[in-house]
Amino acid sequence: MGMRILIGLTLLLFTSGCQQKEDTITPTVGAITESVYANGLVKAEGQYQVFPTVNGTVLSLLVKEGDTVKASQPLMRIDDRASNLSTRSADAQLHLLEQNVRDDGPVLTRLRATVDQARDKFKLDSTNFKRQEALWAQTIGSRNELDQRQLAYTTSKAAYSMATKALLENRDQLRTQLEVARNTAAISAAGDADRAPGSLIDGIVYDLMIEPGELATPQKPVAVIGSASDLYLEMEVDEFDIRRIKIGQHVFVTLDSYGDQAFEAEVTRIIPLMNERSRTFKVEARFTKRPPQLYPNLTVEASIVIRTKENALLVPASYIVDGTYVLTDSDEKTPVKLGARDMENVEVLEGISANTTLYKP
Repeated sequence: MGMRILIGLTLLLFTSGCQQKEDTITPTVGAITESVYANGLVKAEGQYQVFPTVNGTVLSLLVKEGDTVKASQPLMRIDDRASNLSTRSADAQLHLLEQNVRDDGPVLTRLRATVDQARDKFKLDSTNFKRQEALWAQTIGSRNELDQRQLAYTTSKAAYSMATKALLENRDQLRTQLEVARNTAAISAAGDADRAPGSLIDGIVYDLMIEPGELATPQKPVAVIGSASDLYLEMEVDEFDIRRIKIGQHVFVTLDSYGDQAFEAEVTRIIPLMNERSRTFKVEARFTKRPPQLYPNLTVEASIVIRTKENALLVPASYIVDGTYVLTDSDEKTPVKLGARDMENVEVLEGISANTTLYKP
């Protein structure tokens, strides 16, 4: 019986000793890297959605996903019959006015002929009036004949003046109408471009969001265009961390498509406007060590390195109590001053040493 009690006490002491050893540690000395977590997407430089400016049925697609395009290259053709009729009407009006405004055009030719006739009649009536006036001075002829010659002269003079004025006014009016018609034709030509929306940049077609036969509207994007080679990271950083982010900071990036493999980037831009809904700021970064294959809209997780400290006194984060204490005995709290943190460890600046035994809470 006494032997059994002794063996039981020995096992109890042994078990208690093992439990104590498992729940106690001493701080370690090493490097710690403090970083800010961010998530985001891969973006292509200049990436944008193409919105048509007219309503119409898509007749044909002129490119495919993955195609490289030049600026202004058409992406598709849209059937907009109303705009097409307007363009034809504008072209016809322009062609007519270009003919009429010429000096040998039908309108000005007819008006010039009227001017010539009025001038010839004016000259004849002027000569007849002067001759009759000379005869009347010699008391030859009657007063009635002189008055008739004078009336004809005055009438033809007014007709000649009106014909000349009509020629000049119609010429100016036709020139003004021609300028308006040219502007209208230019607007209609722009409408032609609207029926074949093109790329704004040299880039690549990342997505076509419509098929032939479907209705295109200005409210719905039809394509996504972006740079073929210049891709970057667009990350979201919490408002509490944004003050710690600086241009040039190192970034470690992981992508779901590459598993746990990390790639390197550098912060290049901080957008100084907070999203009020998510309470985050956008931060951009460029790869310094880029994945072999990269596509827009891939999701990423990133660690933005704030600082790295060598020879730091480190304690696992799980051993910190209430944010400012450690247990130096099973029930004794010792205040400590903390420094840098990472996902696993916390730096202790004051309160304990490398030889202090710590108990896990």
